[in-house]
Amino acid sequence: MRKFIYLSIVFFTLLSFTNKDKNLKITYLANCGYLYQYNRAKVLIDPFGTQYGNFFFLPSDETKKNIVKGNDPFNHIDLFLITHIHGDHFNARLTENFLLNNSRAKMICPMQVYQQMKDSCVAFSDIESRIICPGLAMNKSKRIKINGIPVTAIRMQHGTNRSLEGISYADYTNYEKTENYGYLIHFNSKTIFHQGDGCLKINSEALQNIDCHPDFAYLSYFDWDSISLDILKKKLGAQNVIFMHGTKPGKEKETEEFGKISADLLFFDKELESKSFK
Repeated sequence: MRKFIYLSIVFFTLLSFTNKDKNLKITYLANCGYLYQYNRAKVLIDPFGTQYGNFFFLPSDETKKNIVKGNDPFNHIDLFLITHIHGDHFNARLTENFLLNNSRAKMICPMQVYQQMKDSCVAFSDIESRIICPGLAMNKSKRIKINGIPVTAIRMQHGTNRSLEGISYADYTNYEKTENYGYLIHFNSKTIFHQGDGCLKINSEALQNIDCHPDFAYLSYFDWDSISLDILKKKLGAQNVIFMHGTKPGKEKETEEFGKISADLLFFDKELESKSFK
């Protein structure tokens, strides 16, 4: 009888851990920065915002220090993603130190990010082999598998108020010259779509690279309206939409348009706030 009870306890304990491992845990850092945990896999995206803190939320110095040092929950990171070069998403020095301290992590980034690191990092030769730069043309994509995690990188136009179709490169704004990557992160039974600062309304061609219904997608600063929400919900079939990249102190939330769509959004309101999803 004792043996039966013991085996039952072991069985249900293992079952509990197994069910827990199948949950996706999303931890908000700040701005567009998130940590994703699924089973033993960990993916980090855009965690090192250091500029434009008067307008957007940035991670605290303590959080950035813990990420760089690989302190829990930022230990054993498998994949590190950067969407684009802007200072509220990326910092070369912090990224260099993170990669030096976390030898398992591999990184995917646009060419502009890669080039800045090559030009400014003191120990670039020590981390270069773990930086993957697909070098994508506009609207193109590439699927890459890193540390067992499949990821699709998609080149998307950075947010602006116009499409680039028919516009010569000389007339591009600085925003439009930014190489922005969106990412599809494919866990075993969960898919996340993170577009960085890609505006959904002007990236219809790039969005054709998404051949699945994401479990999680984002509505962000550059196109937070009902049109973009419909793109995510109806065209892409996203099950859950998370609001990110809000302004400080969040004036968009006070508008009539935002009130119409807020009930359909998930919110992370505090740094290091985590939510688990089955």
